[in-house]
Amino acid sequence: MGKLKNIEEMSDHEILMELIKEKRRNDILRYINYGLVAIVSVFVAVECSIYIPKIMAFMDKYNQVLDTLNETSASIKRISDSISTDTIDAFNNLVSGISDLLKRFGINY
Repeated sequence: MGKLKNIEEMSDHEILMELIKEKRRNDILRYINYGLVAIVSVFVAVECSIYIPKIMAFMDKYNQVLDTLNETSASIKRISDSISTDTIDAFNNLVSGISDLLKRFGINY
């Protein structure tokens, strides 16, 4: 049966044999597809089990860095607030001290 015959020229037995061959071919292709899907699924599962913990560890470190930056930013803000308040207070004290000194010498400004 090298060449395909016209279906009208084939006997019932030949038609049945062709149908059986076609079914076997389709079954084999289906099993190959199932095998490939299983292999790809296992590959994806293995890759996920390797990379998801790495990603989670990276995200934990990223969150720690963000927390550290937030704490540092808050510390800098507290320091700058205290510096600016202290500086303004020191300047006001200096001005009032100079003003008192000038008044003692009788200099009005």
